[in-house]
Amino acid sequence: MGGGSDLPEFYEEHGGAVISTAVDKWIHVVVARRFEGDVRVSYSRTEIVDSAKDVEHELVRESLVATGLPRSLDIVTLADVPTQGTGLGSSSAVTVGLLNALYAYQGIYKSAAELADEAAHIELEVLGKAVGLQDQYAAAFGGFNLIEFLPRRGGVRVEPVICPPETLERLHRQLMLFYTGRQRSASELLDRQRQAILAGENVQALIQMRDLAYELRDALGQGDVDAVGPLLERNWALKRTLAAGVTDGELDDWHRRALEAGASGAKLLGAGGGGFLLVAAPPDRQGAVRKELSDIRETPFRFAARGTQIALFEPN
Repeated sequence: MGGGSDLPEFYEEHGGAVISTAVDKWIHVVVARRFEGDVRVSYSRTEIVDSAKDVEHELVRESLVATGLPRSLDIVTLADVPTQGTGLGSSSAVTVGLLNALYAYQGIYKSAAELADEAAHIELEVLGKAVGLQDQYAAAFGGFNLIEFLPRRGGVRVEPVICPPETLERLHRQLMLFYTGRQRSASELLDRQRQAILAGENVQALIQMRDLAYELRDALGQGDVDAVGPLLERNWALKRTLAAGVTDGELDDWHRRALEAGASGAKLLGAGGGGFLLVAAPPDRQGAVRKELSDIRETPFRFAARGTQIALFEPN
């Protein structure tokens, strides 16, 4: 909730806010010493190159440069979900997790805030990607949070959503996640949104989306889980106005069918254009929603209390 207000072109002037949760879809990163002295990187393909600067995977390359590890490394990444264009922030999770692993490999501890800051620096400033800031902080901190992007270089503030016991569990029981099977370029869509912000075309919509994050925070603070669906609907109605390509006929049809089956709200995650569809529905209507959306893949998930973490540390 509030996505889009984490773009620097908006929050530097108006301030941004999102409600964000980490989920139990993990990016697993393995870093080990490589006997041959060069660098091998394995993801959806395998690269073997002389040194870090020759790695084609730009997130891996710049993370190696940032952490000062030029060679003699084996790096493997394994993902529970596709790592590009899904709306789950998986690209930023790769960067955060890789930085954490590369620093730990050297015996260096970095806090969640430091990892998020450095990942954001790599993606936005070094690589010039048209992305926001929420994904890096969600991956680094984990949990269910209000993340605020303070104007005029005021930094980022992460605060857990405080709510009555069982509220998040009740919320979880209302949420369903469906993979549309469509991956898209988030950078392309977000670049259109950035240009619209600079032209003053969607600022008022983003202000309303930012404020919805605070409404959701307050509703959950009162234990009002039923407010989530209507807030998703308001957010989606605003989001689809931000740029061409956020939605299309097929995506709108899935959204419509979910509502007609009894969902109280639904929206695409991330920049839009594909990826995952988040649906809020009362438990007694979820069977009907599931049947109506049987042509796309439901993906079970749980909220994740922790962000990036070192699962195994074996000092050299």
